[in-house]
Amino acid sequence: MSASSKHEHPAIGRYVAVWAALLLLTAVTVGAARLHIPEPWHLLVAMAIAVVKSALVALFFMHLWDHGGANRLVLATSLVFVGLLMTLVLVDNATRFPLANPPTEATLQLEPPGPDILSPRVAPPAPRHP
Repeated sequence: MSASSKHEHPAIGRYVAVWAALLLLTAVTVGAARLHIPEPWHLLVAMAIAVVKSALVALFFMHLWDHGGANRLVLATSLVFVGLLMTLVLVDNATRFPLANPPTEATLQLEPPGPDILSPRVAPPAPRHP
């Protein structure tokens, strides 16, 4: 008996179910992109869907569901570092001078139109005193 025959392979039904769940979550992602979700929540919804999809891929297609030990420790450590790096970037961006960030709809203030440079300037009429 060789070492590779000791491990049982999961049934194909589990892969089909995970694939169907990934297709469903992809459709949910497309549907959520077409909805008008307010400013802070659209990023959270997209990240939540992405986390669920990546967890399905890591657990089932990378076989982390069946194997434990060092593989799960490496995954957990990498997730901690990804979260740390994302947090540091967001905190850095939030503490910057406001003009260093790109403008958004909330920060853009439309100025009233000024006098047209090309139009002739006509002096106002002088006041008439009786």
